[in-house]
Amino acid sequence: MIDPVAPDVLRASLRRALLGQTPAQLLQASIEADAGMQLVRVRFEFEGQPSEEAWESCSCAATEVISDFPAPWTIDETYLARSLATGLFPLAWVAYLRPGN
Repeated sequence: MIDPVAPDVLRASLRRALLGQTPAQLLQASIEADAGMQLVRVRFEFEGQPSEEAWESCSCAATEVISDFPAPWTIDETYLARSLATGLFPLAWVAYLRPGN
């Protein structure tokens, strides 16, 4: 049986969810899970304030991620506006990092 909170599984889930819908504004996407709380956390960090389209794309990706987990797992989504000067603050596992960053 596959461990749904294994780092490779978490990263693969988020990468798959972002395929074909990674917004240009997205700097980084990261993920972690707390098996005890049955909670998946995803963090999307954008260059500046995300457009509505960018936010919706990442929200859809988060929905795809949580669909990989059985009930009663839940998801906590965070959307952050960043500048490259302030740096990025990933969760435990980075699934996407925009090339050049």
